[in-house]
Amino acid sequence: MLEVITLDCPSCGGRTEFSADTDILTCEYCGNQHTFRLPNPTSGYTPAAMLGTNAPPTSDSSISRQEIRPLRPRPKEVTLQKQGDRLELSWRWFSWKFIPLVFFCVAWDGFLCFWYSMAFSTSAPWIMIVFPVAHLAVGVGLTYYTLAGFLNHSQLVVDRDTFSVTHGPLPWLGSLHVPVTQVEQLYCKEKPGKENSSTAYQMSVVLKDGRKKDLLSNLDSPEIGFYIEHQIETWLKIPDQPVRGEMPRS
Repeated sequence: MLEVITLDCPSCGGRTEFSADTDILTCEYCGNQHTFRLPNPTSGYTPAAMLGTNAPPTSDSSISRQEIRPLRPRPKEVTLQKQGDRLELSWRWFSWKFIPLVFFCVAWDGFLCFWYSMAFSTSAPWIMIVFPVAHLAVGVGLTYYTLAGFLNHSQLVVDRDTFSVTHGPLPWLGSLHVPVTQVEQLYCKEKPGKENSSTAYQMSVVLKDGRKKDLLSNLDSPEIGFYIEHQIETWLKIPDQPVRGEMPRS
């Protein structure tokens, strides 16, 4: 007889139905399908048997999102180091999108240099100096952003006491230092771009006091965030729970 068991989707947290005949978990909201990883592959029990009434008394009849979350390969942009009680993940910012920005910055800044050289060498009226100030601010900001894209890394470090996120070598906002006991959950969300621009992704943390802090922004792929989230939550033994607004896992 077909047995259907209701569970939470490990991708979006929505309602799912598990078919004991197929050992497949299908989410009716995001459409993702999942199978189960047995704690002991040689035990002879199928996932259906473990979830059913015939499961051995010593087995836990609840299957958590952590147990059925798929393992993910390490993205090439991320480096991982484990030393004793210290976990260190580093994400390099560079991607091909910064190449066109180099040419744009050269053209933009070159024009401004020409403009101001003419203004100061010819004793031009003050309006000629003041008028491009907004353009100058854009040029400085965009040039700094482009340099950071080529040089910067984000470093996430977890040790016995502290969870920290830093960006460098060029100074950048968004550093975080909190006790590991304050970390409730990590998650990845979509960051919609402007019209005709590509979608970016963002990784954030939920603290025990309910605050949410952005850790990594402008990720080119959600796989970067998913991988880092999995590594940190596994290291800290944090059960993975759905967070409102997070990206569904495929």
